Amino acid sequence: FTPRVVRECRRSYPDIALQIREDHAAGLIAALASGALHCAFLRVPVARPEGLRFETLLREPVVIALPVSHPLLAGKARALSLSQIRNERFILVRQSGAPGLYAQLLSLCEEQGYTPTVAHEVERMMTALNLVAAGEGIAVVPASMKGAHPDAIEYRGLAGAPDLDAPLTLAWRETTGRGGPLRSFVELVRAAKAQVKRS
Repeated sequence: FTPRVVRECRRSYPDIALQIREDHAAGLIAALASGALHCAFLRVPVARPEGLRFETLLREPVVIALPVSHPLLAGKARALSLSQIRNERFILVRQSGAPGLYAQLLSLCEEQGYTPTVAHEVERMMTALNLVAAGEGIAVVPASMKGAHPDAIEYRGLAGAPDLDAPLTLAWRETTGRGGPLRSFVELVRAAKAQVKRS
């Protein structure tokens, strides 16, 4: 979704200069609140300071990433349950100030009666997938990551956990004016959201 929006912005508004930076949700929200950023894509807002707007764009399912040689892939099941992966080594993305998917996953595992064995805690999703590709464990990631390491990783759905997902949220600073680059970008994002819902 986000690469499509960036491409469309560059095509529709070539005079808008996009300066892109990466951070976790807490860092992005702090930068928005201080005026260092105009808008941000993030998963789950960890705070909602006055003067900021938040809009959920989509709710993305999660998948389990496993090394291609993993025994659980032998059955060719399209989805695996939390109970089937209880004895695995988990690679978790844990971002300070933004527990999100990490906290939700741990809570669901505890409901299943176990605390997962954490092999690695990393700050970036791609780092987690690099470790899965190296055979260091498994990871639960948003479905949009499924193209990563196609020769080294197989992806399976997660059965029995319908509430575990990865929302995508647009956050931006409220402005008094109706026009300007920020308003144009927000409207472009909303149009892309509507297009996704129609397809």
